[in-house]
Amino acid sequence: MRNIGLYIHVPFCKRKCYYCDFVSYENVNDDVIFAYFSALENELIYYKENYDIEIDTIYLGGGTPSSISANYILKLLEFICSNFKIKSNCEITIEANPESITHKKLQSYSLAGVNRLSIGIQSLNDVELRAIGRVHDSEVALKILSRVPLYFENFSVDVITGLPYQTFKSFMQTLNTLLEFSPPHVSIYSLKIEEGTFLFERYEEYKSLLPSEDEERRMFWWAKRILSEIGIYHYEISNFAKKGFECKHNLKYWNVEEYIGVGCAAHSFFNGCRYYNTSNINEYVKKIKENGLAIEEKEIISCEEREKEFIILGLRKIEGLSLEEFRKRFGVEFERKYNSQIEKLKKYGLIEVSNNYLRLTERGIDLANLVWMEFV
Repeated sequence: MRNIGLYIHVPFCKRKCYYCDFVSYENVNDDVIFAYFSALENELIYYKENYDIEIDTIYLGGGTPSSISANYILKLLEFICSNFKIKSNCEITIEANPESITHKKLQSYSLAGVNRLSIGIQSLNDVELRAIGRVHDSEVALKILSRVPLYFENFSVDVITGLPYQTFKSFMQTLNTLLEFSPPHVSIYSLKIEEGTFLFERYEEYKSLLPSEDEERRMFWWAKRILSEIGIYHYEISNFAKKGFECKHNLKYWNVEEYIGVGCAAHSFFNGCRYYNTSNINEYVKKIKENGLAIEEKEIISCEEREKEFIILGLRKIEGLSLEEFRKRFGVEFERKYNSQIEKLKKYGLIEVSNNYLRLTERGIDLANLVWMEFV
């Protein structure tokens, strides 16, 4: 029996945010949701019948899982717990947005075994929120934040830098206000304007409203300092946590460990292969009915590809890439194989090696893409 992480894609939301490029569907009717959750159960049955696994993390992402009735979530978690072996300390996370969290939902999630809440705040400035198409405003977010600690000791707040109209001062105000609620985990993401999104299509209108790259990095490094002063340490490029509150599920990705993804557009890393489910919800439901799986693509990961993934994802962690773990997994000394890259990156002050770990320097964090390119 092997430990496995389980990701569940819940592709429903009230309204797609202007920067969102995830597979999600707005305001669908209950029949569609019911059919989708029935398909999720059938897909899970396939894994139950074919593999001997113990689930140690569950992550419900989206979309916005909190945008639908809590009964769907409760029933699905009950189904999982009845059909799989669940590790006693299993981390169960659900993503939620302020406009769709209610007192009753918080209570229901907690009673159902959810023990970690990830809240998409993004900003507490109403001008910034409107500019990115968020449904909630700051008042709604603050109201919910006051209730969350009543039910969840372990919760995370997401904020974004680089938003239209955002200034260093407005970012400071957002983060300082959020910290009044003592979140044990904070994620700080840089706004990415992806092709196919509303912001991408309107980029010419928005570009003059965006803070400069230098100002955005100033926000990030100020946040890191403030968070470290209150015991929330930097453990991954975009993530900060109190000791013991790191996201166990996401650490599986960064440590290149196995996980199963169910739902449309979900992907899995399992038995040395990566599997990609179809992203169309109707096609997903149809394929599950026909054969219990909705895999659109299977990619066999070569040893060389696994090695590169391990390096790049390992360098996302602030502790860095374990050179000992690299040797165990791939049977080669990292410093021997990649000596020229190491020397080049050291010369430019982008990496350092200490205590058998290779890690990014602060300059390397700002220029991480350049570091990763050396190993692609």
